[in-house]
Amino acid sequence: MKISGVHLNRPDLHNIAAELGIGTRDVLTKDGILTIYNTSEVCQEIIDDNALASFVSMALNISAEDISDIKEVIEEPVKIEFDPSDFEDDEDDE
Repeated sequence: MKISGVHLNRPDLHNIAAELGIGTRDVLTKDGILTIYNTSEVCQEIIDDNALASFVSMALNISAEDISDIKEVIEEPVKIEFDPSDFEDDEDDE
């Protein structure tokens, strides 16, 4: 979601996490875009009730109209490929 006219700081992110019942590591901001990882049943209920903007606006003491572009994004896992032999210690061979 995008939040206009507000510079978010760490306490703001902690307040949002507390309102949504999620960990502080699950709320991130970059370039005016707030990312919230849905990691709790409470957060899921809020989303199901279409109340996410209201809860975030209450946590930040701003108007819900300042929040726009709310999009659900499903994170896709990235497969990391590597060759385990690259990590073997050559000294063991001696």
